[in-house]
Order: sequence, then structure tokens, then C-alpha cells
Amino acid sequence: MNSKRGKIKTYLIELTIVTIGVLIALFLSNLKEYDQARKYHIASIETINSEIKSNYSSLNGIVEDQTNLLDTLIKYTEDSSTIVDLFKQSNGLQYATIHNSGLEFYKRNQINSIDFEMMSTLINMNFLSEIIDKKLDKFSEFIYSNAFSNSKESKMVVILHLQDILYSENQLMEYYKDFIDKNIETENDSE
Repeated sequence: MNSKRGKIKTYLIELTIVTIGVLIALFLSNLKEYDQARKYHIASIETINSEIKSNYSSLNGIVEDQTNLLDTLIKYTEDSSTIVDLFKQSNGLQYATIHNSGLEFYKRNQINSIDFEMMSTLINMNFLSEIIDKKLDKFSEFIYSNAFSNSKESKMVVILHLQDILYSENQLMEYYKDFIDKNIETENDSE
């Protein structure tokens, strides 16, 4: 009888030790996963912040160039200069290179790490940059087919296209500026 109790007691002790070992291993594994998720989240936020600052800077310079082009087009609408001549005079059409890979990077975070307001803003930025790309494609198509036109009508269509593009680019710059003011500047202040 004592032998059975001793075996049961030994068995329970061994079972307790194994259970504690498994629980410790699970705890350490969860701790490691949490640390990796936290590092991934921090890296994704840093990538987003870097991209947005870069995109804002790039887009700001492009908007200035496109505004100068628009001013030139408006000034010489009545002139006999061709569209190509006017583009040459104002250093051509400039495109901003906008990167949105941070959004994809951020979407891969664990659901409990995602700031849904930030995600919504990033999605809106991505959507608006895609719209700008489509507008620029249409604009380029029109320019290529009317490059040597000097008619007032063709110049007016170019002006309308460019104003439409500038409107969307200014909206995107507002998103970037707002994001920088809310997220990036506050991080720098807290450091």
C-alpha cells in the first residue's frame, strides 16, 4: 500500500515538474513572440514615418515645379508656342516618386498592435496616391498625342489636367502634413 502511494506521489511530483516545465517553456515562447511582434511593430512605424517624411518632401518639390508649369501654361495660352515648347521652358512635367510599402508592412502586425486610425489614414494616402498616378497617366497620354499642338483649346485641356493633378497632390500633402504633425513630431518631442 505504501509502495502504491509512493509511486503515485512520485508520479504526481514528476507530472507537476513536467507541467511546470511546459508552462515555463510556453511563457518563454510567448515572451519571445511578444518581443518579436513589438520589434516588428516598431520597425513598421519607423518605416512608415520615414516614407511619409520622404514622400512629403518629394511631393512638396514636385508641386512647386508643377505650379510653375501651370503658371507658364496659363501665361502662354494665347501664344503660338506648342505644348512641348512650354514644357521645355518650365523644365517639363515632374512626377513624385511616392512609396507606400509601409502600409503593407504595417498591415502584417498582430491585430492587437494596429492603430486603426493610423491604418485608415495610411489607406487613404495610398488610395489618393493611386488616383494621382491614374491622373498622371491620363495627362501623359493627352500630352503625347497633343505635344506639338499650339491651339488654345489643347493648352486649356493641359491646364485643366494639371490643375486636377495639383488638387489631388495638395490633398495628399495635407494628409502627410497632418500625419507628421500628429505622429512624427510628437515622437521626437517625447525622446
